[in-house]
Amino acid sequence: MDFPGLELKIRMSLMADPDSHIWVPARLYYNKADPYAVQFSFDVTPDHVVQWTFARELLDQGLAAPSGIGDVKIAPIDQNRRFSIELESPAGYARLGGPAASVKAWLTKTFEVVPAGRESESVDIDSFLDELLPH
Repeated sequence: MDFPGLELKIRMSLMADPDSHIWVPARLYYNKADPYAVQFSFDVTPDHVVQWTFARELLDQGLAAPSGIGDVKIAPIDQNRRFSIELESPAGYARLGGPAASVKAWLTKTFEVVPAGRESESVDIDSFLDELLPH
């Protein structure tokens, strides 16, 4: 049976400025077929969903201490009860805040599926190369 992946749906606040927060639905998804990555999406509007993929290790580290450089930065806030995620690209910038406990619990489940340091065992290199190379 194929592993369907692990999904977490949460509500996060899109921090427009220090005094303005907009609640948005967000989703974290993990699939052992891409064991190093976490997919993150949030609904700006019902018709506009922003999607990002970044390292599972970055999320894990960012829940404990500020982590990340470049386009994704994750850090604990509010005495580790919440976390922030900053996303930046040429198309725009967003800073969101969310509940750390539910994300930590979900992340623990991902490490039960594919333990840290064992991600390479879940990658099917032959199939990946077969898709890349012409036949």
